[in-house]
Amino acid sequence: MIGTDIFSLIFCIPILVYACYSDIKKRSVTNRLWLLMIAVGIPIAIYNIFIYGIPFLIRFTFSVLFTFALTYLFFRLCLFGGADAKCLIAISVLIPEHPGFACVYSQFTANSPLMLFPFAITTLLNAALFSLSVPLFLFVYNLLTLSREELRGNLGCLFIGYKLRIEALSEMVNKHTRLVHSYEADEEGGDIKRIYIFGGVELDAEVVEALKNCHARGKIGESVWVTPELPFILFITAGFFTSLLYGNLIFHIIFYFTL
Repeated sequence: MIGTDIFSLIFCIPILVYACYSDIKKRSVTNRLWLLMIAVGIPIAIYNIFIYGIPFLIRFTFSVLFTFALTYLFFRLCLFGGADAKCLIAISVLIPEHPGFACVYSQFTANSPLMLFPFAITTLLNAALFSLSVPLFLFVYNLLTLSREELRGNLGCLFIGYKLRIEALSEMVNKHTRLVHSYEADEEGGDIKRIYIFGGVELDAEVVEALKNCHARGKIGESVWVTPELPFILFITAGFFTSLLYGNLIFHIIFYFTL
Protein backbone atom coordinates (compact mmCIF):
# COMPACT_ATOMS: atom_id res chain seq x y z
CA MET A 1 0.00 0.00 0.00
CA ILE A 2 3.06 2.23 0.26
CA GLY A 3 2.89 3.01 -3.46
CA THR A 4 -0.64 4.39 -3.28
CA ASP A 5 0.19 6.17 0.00
CA ILE A 6 3.07 8.04 -1.65
CA PHE A 7 0.94 8.98 -4.64
CA SER A 8 -1.90 10.22 -2.42
CA LEU A 9 0.48 12.39 -0.39
CA ILE A 10 2.18 13.83 -3.46
CA PHE A 11 -1.23 14.62 -4.89
CA CYS A 12 -2.67 16.04 -1.66
CA ILE A 13 0.15 18.33 -0.51
CA PRO A 14 0.07 20.91 -3.35
CA ILE A 15 -3.73 21.08 -3.10
CA LEU A 16 -3.51 21.92 0.61
CA VAL A 17 -0.82 24.53 -0.04
CA TYR A 18 -2.92 26.16 -2.75
CA ALA A 19 -5.99 26.03 -0.49
CA CYS A 20 -4.03 27.93 2.18
CA TYR A 21 -3.02 30.56 -0.36
CA SER A 22 -6.60 30.91 -1.61
CA ASP A 23 -8.05 31.12 1.90
CA ILE A 24 -5.58 33.80 2.95
CA LYS A 25 -5.96 35.79 -0.27
CA LYS A 26 -9.71 35.51 -0.92
CA ARG A 27 -11.11 33.90 2.24
CA SER A 28 -12.71 31.27 0.05
CA VAL A 29 -11.62 27.93 -1.41
CA THR A 30 -13.20 26.44 -4.51
CA ASN A 31 -15.06 23.15 -4.07
CA ARG A 32 -13.24 21.84 -7.13
CA LEU A 33 -10.18 21.12 -5.00
CA TRP A 34 -12.07 18.82 -2.66
CA LEU A 35 -14.01 17.18 -5.50
CA LEU A 36 -10.70 16.53 -7.26
CA MET A 37 -9.25 14.88 -4.14
CA ILE A 38 -12.34 12.70 -3.77
CA ALA A 39 -12.37 11.84 -7.48
CA VAL A 40 -8.77 10.62 -7.20
CA GLY A 41 -9.26 9.00 -3.79
CA ILE A 42 -12.19 6.78 -4.75
CA PRO A 43 -10.37 4.81 -7.52
CA ILE A 44 -7.39 4.40 -5.16
CA ALA A 45 -9.74 3.09 -2.46
CA ILE A 46 -11.35 0.66 -4.90
CA TYR A 47 -7.90 -0.60 -5.91
CA ASN A 48 -6.88 -1.09 -2.27
CA ILE A 49 -10.16 -2.88 -1.50
CA PHE A 50 -9.48 -5.22 -4.42
CA ILE A 51 -5.92 -5.87 -3.16
CA TYR A 52 -6.43 -5.90 0.63
CA GLY A 53 -10.07 -6.93 0.87
CA ILE A 54 -12.62 -6.42 3.62
CA PRO A 55 -10.21 -5.17 6.32
CA PHE A 56 -9.31 -2.13 4.20
CA LEU A 57 -12.98 -1.58 3.27
CA ILE A 58 -13.86 -1.43 6.98
CA ARG A 59 -11.04 1.04 7.71
CA PHE A 60 -11.98 3.18 4.70
CA THR A 61 -15.66 3.28 5.65
CA PHE A 62 -14.81 4.11 9.25
CA SER A 63 -12.49 6.92 8.12
CA VAL A 64 -15.10 8.58 5.89
CA LEU A 65 -18.08 8.18 8.24
CA PHE A 66 -16.23 9.19 11.40
CA THR A 67 -14.69 12.22 9.70
CA PHE A 68 -17.99 13.26 8.14
CA ALA A 69 -19.84 13.01 11.47
CA LEU A 70 -17.23 14.92 13.47
CA THR A 71 -16.63 17.67 10.92
CA TYR A 72 -20.38 18.15 10.43
CA LEU A 73 -20.74 18.57 14.19
CA PHE A 74 -17.90 21.11 14.26
CA PHE A 75 -19.47 22.96 11.32
CA ARG A 76 -22.90 23.10 12.98
CA LEU A 77 -21.27 24.44 16.15
CA CYS A 78 -19.61 27.16 14.01
CA LEU A 79 -16.14 26.01 15.08
CA PHE A 80 -14.96 26.20 11.47
CA GLY A 81 -16.31 26.79 7.98
CA GLY A 82 -17.69 24.60 5.24
CA ALA A 83 -14.43 24.56 3.30
CA ASP A 84 -12.59 23.19 6.35
CA ALA A 85 -15.12 20.39 6.76
CA LYS A 86 -14.95 19.51 3.05
CA CYS A 87 -11.15 19.51 3.18
CA LEU A 88 -11.07 16.98 6.02
CA ILE A 89 -13.69 14.77 4.35
CA ALA A 90 -11.63 14.81 1.14
CA ILE A 91 -8.53 13.84 3.13
CA SER A 92 -10.47 10.97 4.72
CA VAL A 93 -11.23 9.61 1.25
CA LEU A 94 -7.80 10.15 -0.28
CA ILE A 95 -5.78 9.10 2.79
CA PRO A 96 -8.13 7.00 4.95
CA GLU A 97 -5.43 5.69 7.30
CA HIS A 98 -1.97 6.65 8.46
CA PRO A 99 0.54 5.92 5.68
CA GLY A 100 2.83 3.00 6.41
CA PHE A 101 5.90 5.25 6.52
CA ALA A 102 4.24 7.95 8.66
CA CYS A 103 5.36 9.13 12.11
CA VAL A 104 9.04 8.99 11.14
CA TYR A 105 9.98 11.32 14.01
CA SER A 106 7.77 9.63 16.58
CA GLN A 107 8.21 6.74 18.98
CA PHE A 108 4.86 5.53 17.62
CA THR A 109 4.56 3.95 14.19
CA ALA A 110 1.62 4.34 11.85
CA ASN A 111 0.53 0.82 12.88
CA SER A 112 0.78 1.52 16.61
CA PRO A 113 -2.39 0.73 18.60
CA LEU A 114 -2.14 4.30 19.88
CA MET A 115 -2.96 5.53 16.37
CA LEU A 116 -6.63 4.71 16.79
CA PHE A 117 -8.03 7.55 14.73
CA PRO A 118 -8.15 7.83 10.93
CA PHE A 119 -5.52 10.09 9.41
CA ALA A 120 -8.05 12.90 8.78
CA ILE A 121 -9.18 12.86 12.44
CA THR A 122 -5.58 12.95 13.65
CA THR A 123 -5.08 15.93 11.32
CA LEU A 124 -8.14 17.64 12.82
CA LEU A 125 -7.00 17.02 16.41
CA ASN A 126 -3.54 18.38 15.66
CA ALA A 127 -5.09 21.39 13.92
CA ALA A 128 -7.32 22.07 16.93
CA LEU A 129 -4.27 21.87 19.20
CA PHE A 130 -2.38 24.37 17.04
CA SER A 131 -5.37 26.71 16.96
CA LEU A 132 -5.17 27.02 20.75
CA SER A 133 -2.06 29.16 20.25
CA VAL A 134 -4.28 32.01 19.01
CA PRO A 135 -6.29 32.59 22.23
CA LEU A 136 -3.10 32.18 24.26
CA PHE A 137 -1.36 34.82 22.15
CA LEU A 138 -4.35 37.16 22.45
CA PHE A 139 -4.44 36.65 26.23
CA VAL A 140 -0.74 37.50 26.62
CA TYR A 141 -1.10 40.48 24.28
CA ASN A 142 -4.03 41.84 26.27
CA LEU A 143 -2.21 41.36 29.56
CA LEU A 144 0.68 43.42 28.24
CA THR A 145 -1.33 46.22 26.63
CA LEU A 146 -4.46 46.78 28.75
CA SER A 147 -4.84 48.55 32.06
CA ARG A 148 -6.11 46.79 35.17
CA GLU A 149 -9.51 48.42 34.80
CA GLU A 150 -9.84 47.25 31.20
CA LEU A 151 -8.76 43.73 32.16
CA ARG A 152 -11.17 43.58 35.09
CA GLY A 153 -14.16 44.58 33.01
CA ASN A 154 -13.46 42.36 29.99
CA LEU A 155 -12.22 39.02 31.29
CA GLY A 156 -14.41 37.14 28.84
CA CYS A 157 -12.82 38.89 25.85
CA LEU A 158 -9.15 38.41 26.67
CA PHE A 159 -8.86 35.09 24.84
CA ILE A 160 -10.95 35.91 21.76
CA GLY A 161 -10.04 39.44 20.69
CA TYR A 162 -8.23 42.69 21.28
CA LYS A 163 -9.19 46.34 21.60
CA LEU A 164 -9.03 48.62 18.59
CA ARG A 165 -9.65 52.36 18.44
CA ILE A 166 -12.84 53.27 16.57
CA GLU A 167 -10.95 55.69 14.33
CA ALA A 168 -8.87 52.76 13.07
CA LEU A 169 -11.84 50.54 12.21
CA SER A 170 -12.13 51.84 8.64
CA GLU A 171 -8.74 50.28 7.87
CA MET A 172 -10.03 46.88 9.02
CA VAL A 173 -13.03 46.67 6.68
CA ASN A 174 -12.63 43.62 4.44
CA LYS A 175 -9.50 42.66 6.42
CA HIS A 176 -11.03 39.52 7.97
CA THR A 177 -11.78 41.12 11.32
CA ARG A 178 -15.11 41.04 13.16
CA LEU A 179 -16.60 42.91 16.10
CA VAL A 180 -16.91 40.86 19.28
CA HIS A 181 -20.08 42.73 20.31
CA SER A 182 -23.06 44.35 18.66
CA TYR A 183 -24.02 47.83 19.83
CA GLU A 184 -27.74 48.54 20.06
CA ALA A 185 -29.73 51.46 21.47
CA ASP A 186 -32.23 50.67 24.20
CA GLU A 187 -35.97 51.02 23.57
CA GLU A 188 -35.97 54.66 24.65
CA GLY A 189 -33.13 55.50 22.29
CA GLY A 190 -30.80 56.41 25.13
CA ASP A 191 -27.78 54.39 26.19
CA ILE A 192 -26.08 51.92 23.86
CA LYS A 193 -26.11 48.31 25.01
CA ARG A 194 -23.11 46.11 24.24
CA ILE A 195 -24.19 42.55 23.43
CA TYR A 196 -21.76 39.66 22.96
CA ILE A 197 -22.34 37.84 19.66
CA PHE A 198 -21.00 34.31 19.23
CA GLY A 199 -18.87 34.31 16.09
CA GLY A 200 -18.70 38.11 16.00
CA VAL A 201 -20.33 40.79 13.89
CA GLU A 202 -19.28 41.50 10.31
CA LEU A 203 -17.30 44.71 10.11
CA ASP A 204 -18.44 46.72 7.10
CA ALA A 205 -18.55 50.43 6.22
CA GLU A 206 -22.08 50.85 7.55
CA VAL A 207 -21.22 49.32 10.93
CA VAL A 208 -18.06 51.45 11.20
CA GLU A 209 -20.01 54.63 10.43
CA ALA A 210 -22.63 53.77 13.06
CA LEU A 211 -19.93 53.20 15.68
CA LYS A 212 -18.26 56.48 14.81
CA ASN A 213 -21.57 58.31 15.23
CA CYS A 214 -22.16 56.65 18.61
CA HIS A 215 -18.67 57.62 19.71
CA ALA A 216 -19.14 61.20 18.53
CA ARG A 217 -22.29 61.44 20.67
CA GLY A 218 -20.43 60.05 23.68
CA LYS A 219 -22.46 56.83 23.76
CA ILE A 220 -19.47 54.47 23.57
CA GLY A 221 -15.78 54.75 24.38
CA GLU A 222 -12.81 55.23 22.10
CA SER A 223 -12.20 51.52 21.49
CA VAL A 224 -14.15 48.37 20.74
CA TRP A 225 -13.27 44.69 20.91
CA VAL A 226 -12.51 42.95 17.63
CA THR A 227 -11.58 39.37 16.83
CA PRO A 228 -9.40 38.16 13.94
CA GLU A 229 -10.78 35.71 11.39
CA LEU A 230 -7.94 33.27 10.89
CA PRO A 231 -8.26 30.71 8.08
CA PHE A 232 -8.52 27.34 9.81
CA ILE A 233 -7.22 25.67 6.65
CA LEU A 234 -3.75 26.84 7.77
CA PHE A 235 -4.10 24.86 10.98
CA ILE A 236 -5.41 21.87 9.02
CA THR A 237 -2.36 21.95 6.77
CA ALA A 238 -0.03 22.23 9.76
CA GLY A 239 -1.93 19.37 11.40
CA PHE A 240 -1.60 17.33 8.21
CA PHE A 241 2.19 17.54 8.13
CA THR A 242 2.41 16.96 11.87
CA SER A 243 0.22 13.86 11.54
CA LEU A 244 2.51 12.60 8.81
CA LEU A 245 5.75 13.19 10.71
CA TYR A 246 4.78 12.80 14.37
CA GLY A 247 1.31 11.31 14.51
CA ASN A 248 -1.23 12.43 17.08
CA LEU A 249 0.25 15.15 19.29
CA ILE A 250 -2.42 14.58 21.93
CA PHE A 251 -1.24 10.99 22.26
CA HIS A 252 2.31 12.25 22.66
CA ILE A 253 1.24 14.61 25.45
CA ILE A 254 -0.79 11.93 27.25
CA PHE A 255 2.02 9.40 26.86
CA TYR A 256 4.59 11.90 28.17
CA PHE A 257 2.62 12.82 31.30
CA THR A 258 1.65 9.23 32.12
CA LEU A 259 5.18 7.84 32.08
